[in-house]
Amino acid sequence: MPKVLVVGGGYTGFYTAFALQNQLRRGEAEVTLVDPLPYMTYHPFLPEVAAGSIEPRHVIVPLRRHLKKTNVIQGKVVGIDHKKKTATIEPSAGKPYAIKYDHIVLAAGSVSRTFPIPGVAEGAIGMKSIEEAVAVRDRIIDNFAKAANLPAGKERDRLLTVTVIGGGFAGIETFAELRSLASGMLKNYPELTIEDTRFHLVEAMGRIMPEVSLGTSKWVIKNLAQRGATIHLDTQLTSAVDGKVELSSGLKFESDVIIWTAGVMANPVLRKTDFPIDDRGRIRSSPTLQVTAENGAIVAGAWAAGDNSAVPDLTGAGVGGMCVPNAQHAVRQAKLMAKNIVADIRGEEPRKYFHKNLGVVAGLGVGHGVFESGKFRVTGFLAWIMHRGYHGLAMPMWERKLRVFGDWVLQFFVGRDTAAISLRETPTAYFRAFASRPARTK
Repeated sequence: MPKVLVVGGGYTGFYTAFALQNQLRRGEAEVTLVDPLPYMTYHPFLPEVAAGSIEPRHVIVPLRRHLKKTNVIQGKVVGIDHKKKTATIEPSAGKPYAIKYDHIVLAAGSVSRTFPIPGVAEGAIGMKSIEEAVAVRDRIIDNFAKAANLPAGKERDRLLTVTVIGGGFAGIETFAELRSLASGMLKNYPELTIEDTRFHLVEAMGRIMPEVSLGTSKWVIKNLAQRGATIHLDTQLTSAVDGKVELSSGLKFESDVIIWTAGVMANPVLRKTDFPIDDRGRIRSSPTLQVTAENGAIVAGAWAAGDNSAVPDLTGAGVGGMCVPNAQHAVRQAKLMAKNIVADIRGEEPRKYFHKNLGVVAGLGVGHGVFESGKFRVTGFLAWIMHRGYHGLAMPMWERKLRVFGDWVLQFFVGRDTAAISLRETPTAYFRAFASRPARTK
């Protein structure tokens, strides 16, 4: 029986394995998926998790629950030798071991891309995982509670200052959702006003959200300015040591929450393989989503899609001729890749990936959003409804969709959940503080 190994359980890996288990006949092939996490995260919802609009567990999809016909291994692929068709796996518990495969799917996704700026590695946090989103939410809620007990001054200003680095979709949505969270919490803190809160977004380019038109990006800047948020264009972060933010414009301030969203890069695990990669660390793919050698020849039994691959955009709209790394492409590539793998197993010809951009939609906090498709643009409340409708339906699995829509309906009647559980990071501290210990012997 042919063995298919899927490396990564994100969008591409999950959807590939899910489609394979539904399309393969009984006994036709064995599918194994390897990922360090036991769940897939729906990344477009991370800003809303950070803002307390969605319960964190509702935006993750348990792999074993929905991949019942797939062998799920919780661990890391730490090496691939495609000549021998062998992968080395480091499980979450136990010693590393090697497994054989006939087809391998490279779907390891991407990680945050940072630069050697002083203080960033030690003091900033990303927005690529559910854990990061929850930590940001709890930090901001806790900071409001602390600030309410302090007099006006430097310490209170630091607690109420949020800084986001990067003006792409992830950065803007995170920035806007957190601004919405902070504004909504003020009614519970009569000691604080909106003027006490400070929100800064730093973007090195001369505009934000390059995926939309210049007019739409200017509307977003104006909308956020009206809500008390500041965007610094043509500006770079030069230092963030101990929360002391220094910008290339000369502006200096202290911020207790610094969020890094300035770009992603292909998962470094790809460098531990014998596959050719491009100058951005991505696997080279053909239009049929098969890995290609440096001379353009197809590498038999190897497939790649999603953020860790360079897939040609046959529509001609992609940056540098390649598909941009977003969920819209990742999901569609995964579904086609599964069909192509099945076709290859059955001796049939694979199909080429071709997808025209359907448009972009962004949520900017409760009641605010933008939608753009070609020259058609919608802003404000209607776009916010469109954003929730699109992503709510795009959320994998119906039981997860129902949970997300349920969160939104509940929030409409009772408001957003602003309860922080930050002590979850040190769950044994309370117990240890009062636990009895053996008497010391002389």
